[in-house]
Amino acid sequence: MSNAADTRQIDRLEVNASWLLRLRWVAVVGQLLTIAVARFVIRVELATLPLLLVVGFTAVSNIAFAYWLRTHARLPEQIRVRRDPWVLAAVMSVDLLSLTTLLFLSGGPANPFTIFFFVNLALAAVVLPTRSSWWLLLLALGCLGFLLVAHLPVPELNQLVGAGRTRQLTLQQVGLVTAVGLCAGVAIYFITRVTRELQDRESELRLAELQRSRSERLEALATLAAGAGHELASPLSTIAVIANDLSRHLEGTDVPETVIEDVGLIRSELDHCRRILDGMASGAGQALGEEMLPVTSRELLNETLEGLSRRDRVTTDFDDISASRPIVVPLTGMANAMRGLIRNSLDASPPEAEVRVSTRTADDSLLITIEDHGCGMSSEVLARAGEPFFTTKEPGQGMGLGLFLTQNLLQRLGGSLTLDSTPDVGTTTVVRLPIARLK
Repeated sequence: MSNAADTRQIDRLEVNASWLLRLRWVAVVGQLLTIAVARFVIRVELATLPLLLVVGFTAVSNIAFAYWLRTHARLPEQIRVRRDPWVLAAVMSVDLLSLTTLLFLSGGPANPFTIFFFVNLALAAVVLPTRSSWWLLLLALGCLGFLLVAHLPVPELNQLVGAGRTRQLTLQQVGLVTAVGLCAGVAIYFITRVTRELQDRESELRLAELQRSRSERLEALATLAAGAGHELASPLSTIAVIANDLSRHLEGTDVPETVIEDVGLIRSELDHCRRILDGMASGAGQALGEEMLPVTSRELLNETLEGLSRRDRVTTDFDDISASRPIVVPLTGMANAMRGLIRNSLDASPPEAEVRVSTRTADDSLLITIEDHGCGMSSEVLARAGEPFFTTKEPGQGMGLGLFLTQNLLQRLGGSLTLDSTPDVGTTTVVRLPIARLK
């Protein structure tokens, strides 16, 4: 089964389990109210204590079910896909046995609430895989067969409770109408809610898949651009060397001033091309085939700052613990991504302002914080930050892919990136990376 199919099945199981938990609490409350009305309002003689014990068992099992729902999400997807349907089938089997016990103590098949077997089976068809649903049907038929031959009778079910001009109604008949209404209402409400929520989850999953597909195409485009940039770096370097040599040879010679100006223009345009290539390299993220290595935050930031211009304007603050905790990353790609974030902060700050880079640990994660006191971003710009090809820089100063690709790289590594910015105050960028658990 593919990862996408696993995700869909897990989403469906989680929705079903969540609604099953709520339905079981509704059942507990409904059973308590039914016992109270039958015992104290209608004055039906029932085995009250055993009935309450059965309802109490359902409540305790639902508490255990709620605990399981909170803890099972930590398991790997493959285990959850195999185990979750069996857990739900076991819970619904317990509900059938509890209902059978309640009916056994309160009249058996003569009890009009026998129709609630239908609610369990209808929910099983929605919640469980096909094979488990058929198993629950066989179990329900077995329970009904047992009730036909063994149950505690309730004579009050045949007593008259209403009078009409032509005939009177028995308690069983009134109870049957009540049970059918409750059964239909519960089935319609919960099945429609579960179906609607599943449809919403499917829509969200399809949107996420479309976004991921778009991201993959853009990453492929950026990788291609970075590769082209790498190939262009060598001939541009050669042209730069020749331009420098030519400029030196022309010094002191009798050549038109326009020639010297043209050579200077060539050198400035080459510098511009180099800046563009550097931006393409820093935005490309993880290079193809780059090895994932365990490194410390100190090693990562040293690699980041080594190739950074305006290094003198960057201050670092290493937390003693975080400086030694390892993270597993593609060192070159991650350093390029971090370098791009620091450049953004430097570009947004006044010429003499410093950018502070600090590290700390929190919840098994390494947090790298980049703080500047620059122009900041408005809420509208901040909402679009990270969109591909969106940039606030001047034309030719950026492609609007660096932040987008950095976010994608961090997501692949199990991390995240958050931005907090205030206009005319500054921007704080927080990179979160999971700390490696090395054996």
